Amino acid sequence: MMKKSIRVFSVLLGAFAAMALFGCAPEKAPDVGTLDPDGDPTVDVGKPDPDGDPIEDKKEATLLSASAEVAPVSRSEINAREFSEFRSSTELFSVAVSEEAFSRAEKTGNFVLSPVSIYTALATASACAAGNTKQELLSVLHTTSADLEANFSVYYRMFGAMREDAQTGYAQLANSIWVDDAYATHVRDQSLKKLAENYYCDAFSADFLLNNAGANQAIRDFVKDKTKGLIDQNFDLGDQTVFALVNTLYLKDVWLPDGGELALDPAATHFRNADGKTVMAPFMQTPYHAGVAAQGDGFTYFRAATQHGYTLKVLLPDDGKTVEEIFTAENLARVNGTKDYGGYDVETETRFQTRLILPVFEADSDLDLIKTLKALGVHELFDPARCDNSTLLEGLQAYCNEVRHIAKLKVDRKGVEGAAVTVMGEAGAAPPVDVVYADFVVDRPFGFLLTDAYGNVLFSGVVRSL
Repeated sequence: MMKKSIRVFSVLLGAFAAMALFGCAPEKAPDVGTLDPDGDPTVDVGKPDPDGDPIEDKKEATLLSASAEVAPVSRSEINAREFSEFRSSTELFSVAVSEEAFSRAEKTGNFVLSPVSIYTALATASACAAGNTKQELLSVLHTTSADLEANFSVYYRMFGAMREDAQTGYAQLANSIWVDDAYATHVRDQSLKKLAENYYCDAFSADFLLNNAGANQAIRDFVKDKTKGLIDQNFDLGDQTVFALVNTLYLKDVWLPDGGELALDPAATHFRNADGKTVMAPFMQTPYHAGVAAQGDGFTYFRAATQHGYTLKVLLPDDGKTVEEIFTAENLARVNGTKDYGGYDVETETRFQTRLILPVFEADSDLDLIKTLKALGVHELFDPARCDNSTLLEGLQAYCNEVRHIAKLKVDRKGVEGAAVTVMGEAGAAPPVDVVYADFVVDRPFGFLLTDAYGNVLFSGVVRSL
């Protein structure tokens, strides 16, 4: 009986846009030739430069199959009962992975990750897996194979389609699979078809063994293109890579209808960092929104909406509490589930309006998520003897040896780039007897969620210092 060779595959996830990448590598170099199917178009992302950096050489990949068209999602699809239940499962994953990853991250500096990116990547990975490996992934995603198959297309298209003329106020996903030339014959055609139709994956062939620099550059250029230039990085996939799954998410919006800048607050000028030091910082005044800051267990929270329905929700620890204590799955779920911030008191006929006084901030993370995923229940994916990716691969056994998540987020007076944020206009109403205006000043370490109009957590994170 022929013994199956065991390979390694890695997972890299990123967001600034968000990028998810899976790869597998053999224990030794293959002795088969490279694959270049006749008639397949070539993705040419550059020409060799003998005097340049090695990664500039032979930057090309062959398109094996194109993904299905990402059609706009309809409101009836989103409001369907089955999809609403599925969306609840995606939010369970979002708050759980946010808490677990934060608890394992370095305790200094700011922190950010994209639950949508990680969910999409793991869902796509589950389509490549079989047996208990698949079941563990589905369990961590809080779904079943049938529910994922039935609802993933709607979920993906919530982010994956955009107007061609859109400049702000949109989110866009892109999926792709990159197969090494020498191993392309081990990939099941039916699996590629399913990935294209159900998971919107373009399929490429690249030569990781004989032209590793070129293959890495092709992926680098793909990510750069899909993220509008915000991620431009060599991911250093090894020369024995068998396949890679690359998922990108780009999000962008502005605060104000004209794209202008928010006013600076003249009173708020200092931010107390987590180390106790106070620094000068510019604080933005967001538009007023109906409601007052809500009280959680050891923290208060409020939100600010941008121009096209995205919302930044801020968790501010009470005095004597730290952001580490309040950034939990339970609290994140409560904040994300709050719909009514008490904007109107019927008895006193008083309308409440509150605005965030928020510092300009940036956050970025480069995380290894293996321990996080193991803590959530994914084990076989990382086990050389038990990992099963036979839905995708025929005659090969692979296991995951790296899960990397890269996230970057910038929030300034103009808006948020690389995150899904927009401004929702207030609905018109008859003037109340009294209007109370309040400021929610965020002048010390805080947590945040960045969600779309449906409550999908696109980014979550913590700002410890400016």
